[in-house]
Amino acid sequence: MTRLRELRGPLAAAVALALLSWAVISFVHAFADWLYGDARFYELWGNLLTNYKVPYRDFNLEYPPGALPAFVVPVYLRKLSGYHGSYFDWLRVEILILQLGCLWAMALALLRLGASRRHAWWALAVAGAGSGILGPIAFFHYDWWPAFLAVAALAALLAGRGVLACALAALGAAAKVFPILLLPFALAELWRRRGRRAAGLGLVAAAAVLAVAVLPFAALGPHGISWAVHRESQRPLEVESIASSFFVAAHELAGYRLHHVWAAGSTGFVGSGPHTAARMLTPLLVLAVAGVFALWLRSRRGAEELVLAVAAIVAADVVFSKVFSPQYLVWLLPLVPLVGGRVGARATALLVAILAVTQIWEPYRQGEYWTFAHAWVDWLVVGRNVLVVALLAVLVEPLVRGAPAREHEAVSALPAD
Repeated sequence: MTRLRELRGPLAAAVALALLSWAVISFVHAFADWLYGDARFYELWGNLLTNYKVPYRDFNLEYPPGALPAFVVPVYLRKLSGYHGSYFDWLRVEILILQLGCLWAMALALLRLGASRRHAWWALAVAGAGSGILGPIAFFHYDWWPAFLAVAALAALLAGRGVLACALAALGAAAKVFPILLLPFALAELWRRRGRRAAGLGLVAAAAVLAVAVLPFAALGPHGISWAVHRESQRPLEVESIASSFFVAAHELAGYRLHHVWAAGSTGFVGSGPHTAARMLTPLLVLAVAGVFALWLRSRRGAEELVLAVAAIVAADVVFSKVFSPQYLVWLLPLVPLVGGRVGARATALLVAILAVTQIWEPYRQGEYWTFAHAWVDWLVVGRNVLVVALLAVLVEPLVRGAPAREHEAVSALPAD
């Protein structure tokens, strides 16, 4: 597949699936009744911003400055509509636009990968329907914004636009940190293909974007920034994290006593065991990220290896984080389906299963998990987390072998900038 027009069919089908998912979740009461959650805070912050309040100085905000556009855009969309509908309605419009942007970036990436028509159909279809499979949790969080920036950075890198990829990864990091994981790939490719000067330009572009996004708020509200950093760094082991599954399983199997607290906007487990696990996760995450990057460096470093490594490194971030909010699965939706061949098919099938299993309890029975109201809910979450670990293993295994499943030998190399 070499021409964008050949992707019109798969892309149109994916858009239709995204629109259908959005309509069902937004207007069927069984789902729409749950479309609030963190969106209530977004509305508050968006209104404060439009009333000229300075975040981090005039009010506390736990999210990085790059998230602010996602909070304020629905306020202005509602104003432009003549104040028809609520903030929540326009937030869902924003989320739909971002999801469609992800599909477009995926199509560009698939074009550069030289993906087969079959791969393009199932990759875009899964991404289009994924929000519906995950359910309401995908429609009241702003995670589609950093997800869009991450997949756009990957598409730019596949197209040989390394400096642009660095800038997009930095902007994504200013929104929700994890897209910064794409920056080393972009810098390494710039260095390899155009030398140290090009890599320096990429680093300058990333630094400039972060400076523009973060420094004004750090200067105006240093105490608010330090409060947000402290709040995130000191939060306990979140109840749905992968590491928490060990303690939940021990509770169900051996009566291990667990205590939970509400802290930093979520519920976390406390005690010597969870506290030790939370401290160990940061170095484990660093090792996992470094390990995936090292495996990629020793590979052929073609387009397919790059997509595989990026999907794996974001999955590693989810697995080894002490916080695993279910909306983090949105990060994987535009990335995992880009992986081709049998590896991609297995990984995408696992991702679909993870999304579907998550919706069984989230958000409908979320409180029944950490209060241990029903053992089957506990085992469902533990099983979901096992599937996430399996997803990471499926993505990493070809990198370890040094032979990712590939559809076309002709696309093994990345284009130069």
